[in-house]
Amino acid sequence: MPGTKVLIVEDSRVQARIMSDHIRAVTPYETLVTASLAETAQVMEEHRDDIFVAVLDLNLPDDTGDEIVALANRYAVPAVVMTSSFSEEMRKRLLEQNVVDYFLKSMPEVTNMENLIERLHKNLSVTVLVADDSKLARRQMATLLGNQNYRVLEAEDGQAALDILREAPDVRLLITDYNMPRMDGFELITEIRKTHPRHKLSIIGVSAQSGEQTARFLKYGASDFLTKPLCMEEFYCRVNQQMDMLDIIQDYKALCEKAAS
Repeated sequence: MPGTKVLIVEDSRVQARIMSDHIRAVTPYETLVTASLAETAQVMEEHRDDIFVAVLDLNLPDDTGDEIVALANRYAVPAVVMTSSFSEEMRKRLLEQNVVDYFLKSMPEVTNMENLIERLHKNLSVTVLVADDSKLARRQMATLLGNQNYRVLEAEDGQAALDILREAPDVRLLITDYNMPRMDGFELITEIRKTHPRHKLSIIGVSAQSGEQTARFLKYGASDFLTKPLCMEEFYCRVNQQMDMLDIIQDYKALCEKAAS
């Protein structure tokens, strides 16, 4: 069973209680609360399999500088940062440390954070296929997807991706490069769309070229497009938006079927 608990790391008891009560009130998830780096390390060691995301405060009494983020990375726990102040320098620093996202400590931002938490839990049961002949590019995208709790399959070209899809019908998202041997991205999408409609499988095209390449990907049946080199935040947003859209369609179809029965 996937983890169902949110770890909240916050040295202010009042702030921690507010966040914990709110998360438990609006989501189905339980919370664990810690107030120091040392306590967090102990809880992660004891409850790692239960935790699917950690909401981190950066200002802890025993943290001399972003050690709490490094701790989350060490245990492969997706990290979401809540901060009372924000700057471009902080943004760059957090993204370099593979933080999933960051939010200011305000009620509107807490709501956005809770939406992300729900998405991260759903992702535990979502399989994504990455097709790219560049091993480095595949690894980069697989790492970013792993940070978001997705299960990732990799293919070195279009033909390999097609073979994997035949064996793994639960794949809900394909991210494919254009320029690949044996079968390029356009040929791959054309073949896939014969059996995998848009409401069951989303496809994101990836290329170092935009403009005409973007239009061609969309015309062949892709749902969205990303340009290399990838921007981490844009990648996360576009991938999660595709999953949100599939969920909305699935919920709507279920509602229609229930109404018709």
